[in-house]
Parts: sequence; structure tokens; C-alpha cells
Amino acid sequence: MKKSNQSFLARFFSHDITLLVLAFLLAFAAWFVISMSEESEDTKTITDIPILVELPDTAVEDGLKLYGADDQKASVEVTGNRAILGSLTASDILVSANQSSSMISVGSYTLSLTAKQNSVKTNYTIIKEKLSPSTITVYVDKEKEKEFTIDNQITVNLDDSNHYASVALSKSKVTVTGPETHVNQIASVAVIDTITPKEQTTTVNEDLVFLDENGDKLYLPYVKTDIGTVEATITVLPISEVSLSVNVVNEPSEYPDIVIDPATVKIAGPQEVLDSIKDEDDNKVTLGELDFHTLKNEGNKQKYDITLPKGCKVISGETSATAYIDLNAYYSTTVSAKVTSKLDTSKYTVEFASNNIEVTVDGPEDLVNSVAASDVSAVADFTGLLDGIKSGSAVSLSVPLNVTLSDDYSKCWVYGTYTVNVNVTKK
Repeated sequence: MKKSNQSFLARFFSHDITLLVLAFLLAFAAWFVISMSEESEDTKTITDIPILVELPDTAVEDGLKLYGADDQKASVEVTGNRAILGSLTASDILVSANQSSSMISVGSYTLSLTAKQNSVKTNYTIIKEKLSPSTITVYVDKEKEKEFTIDNQITVNLDDSNHYASVALSKSKVTVTGPETHVNQIASVAVIDTITPKEQTTTVNEDLVFLDENGDKLYLPYVKTDIGTVEATITVLPISEVSLSVNVVNEPSEYPDIVIDPATVKIAGPQEVLDSIKDEDDNKVTLGELDFHTLKNEGNKQKYDITLPKGCKVISGETSATAYIDLNAYYSTTVSAKVTSKLDTSKYTVEFASNNIEVTVDGPEDLVNSVAASDVSAVADFTGLLDGIKSGSAVSLSVPLNVTLSDDYSKCWVYGTYTVNVNVTKK
């Protein structure tokens, strides 16, 4: 066995390549030992060192705050033993600002910086001339927070005039926080861009911009926002012109034309929604009800908000419309009508506070002058008012009256709404 081992070693060391590799490894080991020795020195740059700036206690007591120091980092070159340098980090160096005691009022301050050792590791030297930056600019002020509605200043370029682009922002408001002096300069917070959409729906992220009262951009690095960007969704929609109408209720058989101003508006919306508001003759949008019970025998006008189906928008600028009807040619009279009820008298006892009520009737002069109490019906409507009443119980109610005219007076209408006080007992 001994002879075999000697034979193996003899063969191993007899190869030139083996001897070359072994020599290289021995040389590398020697170099490593030498490079790590106490006498071996090197230079290293330490980066991302926080900069210490402290406000005087009097400034803090006055409500002042420091801006700009946290956003800046320093770097410095150090020299020393390679083993020590290899373990150094930013936490081993303290970079601080001089003259910070002068910061006792609102304003901008430029302070010189110094660097020193900040750990138990001492076998290295800071090259002070290699400290960067050598100065730092900070701002001192009271903090202010303010909320703004985001001003949408996105311009959309379209290829034709038959479509409209709506722009919806993912956020409507933004809160800004920063030095009071700087926040007070902000007149609005906006998103500003010019976009040519390639699709029916396009979504982009937009940066927020600070604007002064003249609309000029402000550079305010110390002012922060609670949201970074706003998502803007551009939707391209077809345009349609629609007429405006009202739903007339409790009307006489004949009455003057109702004039609506504006008569038409331009709207944009999804094609299927625009198709759904078409009738046989026109594209119409109903504003609401025009109730003759609310109209006197005079010039009448009622204002309506323009309410569109979901997804549609008026693009011609109008937000409301007015309906006019001239009833000056009509006359008015008052008739004492008998109050009645359709309740089953075998189940209920009904006692009206008044068996008659004064009703105003408007209409053509000849009809108004001939209308009589027998031509007016005033029926108490108990719908839903007596639910849950137990036998033997009595209730006092204010009950609406359905007031109508006989067919002979179809060209007239009842002005006003009426109620009657009544005691009802369930048998």
C-alpha cells in the first residue's frame, strides 16, 4: 500500500500542468495574505449617507418645520486598511450641517457640511475634501395642508366632428402638504396634456401640475401630494342632436303650445343609448312633468335640469332648460265642491272636518262663468292610509283630494292641490 501511494504522488507531480496550477494557487494565497495585512491600504467611496440637519428648539416651538434635508444624500471618500474598508457602510459616517442654529425664521438656508467617523471602527481616515455635496440648501417654514379639486386641462384631438371625447379622471381631489409660503402660491392643481386617441377608450397616467393664479407652472419641490399620478380615461363617443320635451299631466283637452328653450341640445353617448331615446319622429329627451295643477291663468315658466341617460353628456353647453306656456287668455273662478269618500261605510265611519272645499278652476271665459259645484268632484283618497288599523280603532288624518271636472268642462283645469282633515273609525 505504501508503494502504491508513493507511485500516485510521483505520477501527480510529474505533470507540468499540475505543477503550474499548484504554483498559481500558492501565488494567489500569498497575494491575498499580503493584501489583507495591516500595511495594505486602499481608498473607497461611501455613498447614500443621510445628512443630519437639526432645527433649533426655538424654531420647533414656533411651529417651524424643516424641508429638503431628507431628500438629499452625501458621499465621501475614505482611506484605510482594505479589510476595514470592506466592512464600512453609510451608517459608519456622520454627515451633518453647520450653522443650523441660525434657522429660526421662515426662509431658505445654505449650510456647509462636515463628515466624521460614527462607529467603533477607527482604522480608516475620511478625506474631507472628497465630501459631496459640500453644502446643502434647506427650507424652513410652517406646514400647511390644503385640498384642491383637480383641474382637467387635457385636450383631445379627434379626426372628425361627428364624435366627442369625454375625459374622466380616476381622482377628483388632491391634498397638498408643504411649506405654508409655497402652498399659498398654488391657485390650482391640474393635469395638462394633448392626446390623440387611437382607440375608442384610451387610458393614460398623468402627473399633477401646480399652477399659480396666472396659470403658469410652479416648481415646488418641497410640496407633496397624497396621490402620485391620476389615471385619465378618454372615451370617444358619437354625437346626436336631440329635442327637449316635457310630460304634460292633469292638462285640459285644449291648451296653447309649450315652448322649450333651448329646443334642442347636442349630446354624446354610447351608440346603443342614443338609439334607445329615438322615437318615430325625432330624438327626444323628456325633462320632467309639467303639471297643470301648478299653472295659473297667466304666463307660466318652469325650469328643468337636463337629465340624460347614463353615459351621455350635453356637449353644447346647456345644463338646464325652461318650458314656457302663455295662459293669459284664460279666466279663473272659485267653486265650493262637496267632499266625498269611496270608503265602504259598512266597514268605516268617516267624519270630515269640512264637507265642502273651495276649488279654483281655470279655463276659457264662457266655461269658467258657468261651472257649478255639481260639475266638480272632490274625492278623498285613502290609498295606503288605513293599512293596519284594527277594528274599533279611530285615527285622524290629513287626506289628499282627487279633484276633477265633469266632461263638459274638459277645456278647463283645476289649479292647486287639496287635502281634508278627517276622523276615521274602523267598525
